[in-house]
Amino acid sequence: MSVEVCSYRLTHKGKPVGSHEMKTLHRSHSTLLEGRTQFLGALGSASVVQRSRCGTGDRASQRFREDWKERSGQRTFDVVFDAEAGLVIASKGRDRATTPYVLPYRDPLALLLELRELGDAEHRVLPLLGRDVTVQRVGEVEIDTGLGNRTAVAYLLHPGGSVAYVDRDPPHLLLKLTQRMTGGFVDALLVAVSQGDDLQDFDAPSGGGPGDKGGGKRRRRSRRRRPRCAKRRDG
Repeated sequence: MSVEVCSYRLTHKGKPVGSHEMKTLHRSHSTLLEGRTQFLGALGSASVVQRSRCGTGDRASQRFREDWKERSGQRTFDVVFDAEAGLVIASKGRDRATTPYVLPYRDPLALLLELRELGDAEHRVLPLLGRDVTVQRVGEVEIDTGLGNRTAVAYLLHPGGSVAYVDRDPPHLLLKLTQRMTGGFVDALLVAVSQGDDLQDFDAPSGGGPGDKGGGKRRRRSRRRRPRCAKRRDG
């Protein structure tokens, strides 16, 4: 399957502070998303990898994982949205907590994907774990990107005050995202779009499958039968 790869340049007060890459794979029953961010310069040195699986129809999150790596160490946040069991299971390091699954929650990556699919919607409220995000269409603007000058629909997100700029034309790429972070606003501007390799799902086996001779069940040792000696007949 074809994976959409969008590459972004990060700037803070007009100066480069890193890069971001977003991968999207649409499947029949779900969509896989992966975001990789590298911070440099004024925002320090850190790398963040986010992964998401959400439903194809309602964009409800099924699982989300975030891995931070920086000089001081690393941390992981993992959430399973189990609608069938009616639970949300969150893990952070050794800590684990559960809460009732009462709404079709979105994770940060699923939220960005849904912004591309709003169409003519002027107002939308999307449930994230712990808070609701209000999305308000505020108009259109011309943006100079790596793909040339494009007309974008601007959406204001509250709380937070982030602004997402979505291409008016299909496939409605996220052209720019202005997001509040520590120290001020950071702009992510689209610079390139390409096709990538397949994305691995959370539950995909890492090895030892039917075709992997090194994994799976242990082989039973074959025991060779010793030939029976013919009984000696005394003449």
